[in-house]
Amino acid sequence: MSALKRSLLRRAALTRAIESKVERMPLQDLVELASTLKVVVPAVARAIPRREPKPVSSSASSESRVLLGDGVGPVVPAAEGGRLLDAITVDHEAADWAESELVGAGTLVQRLGIARGTLDNWRKAGKVIALRKGLRNFVYPVRQFDRRRPVEGLDEVAKHFSSAEEAWEWLVAPNRMTDGKAPIDALHAGDVRGVVNAAASAFDYA
Repeated sequence: MSALKRSLLRRAALTRAIESKVERMPLQDLVELASTLKVVVPAVARAIPRREPKPVSSSASSESRVLLGDGVGPVVPAAEGGRLLDAITVDHEAADWAESELVGAGTLVQRLGIARGTLDNWRKAGKVIALRKGLRNFVYPVRQFDRRRPVEGLDEVAKHFSSAEEAWEWLVAPNRMTDGKAPIDALHAGDVRGVVNAAASAFDYA
């Protein structure tokens, strides 16, 4: 698997995990987290009083106040953290989910012969699969296009998934609901309704 594909897969998984954790945090904890990360806090959130630390009862035993274990360890720079993650990451062919050449927006508009604005409009309308690369950039699987346009039905399929990465992973995996073919290939063959129905029931037996 290429370094780009590994990075996209890790970023998507970490983003979903962090978002899930943050969504469940109490509002007070979110304010404190924003303050720690030096994120600008809106005025309405600054009005929330800080939580006062709970006093430790003098009657509590010293053993009950001791945290056992090595702790979370020292904070390391992002680059070092990435290196440490790479060291413990195991490549597996089943995780090579992209199954397509990935290109940036500039390269893609040249290949398709379209305006950059057209591609941006497709992305914003959910008509193409755009995989995040960094905070503002995207890469596009070439396999999703038929001549100069997104393959028909792609937008209807994507609506059934929570992220572009999840949708594309499903589209490129052979599926019994599409006669054993990858759903993206079934779309290219014109079986739009069959693929959309398969996407709608993708998690029925999860």
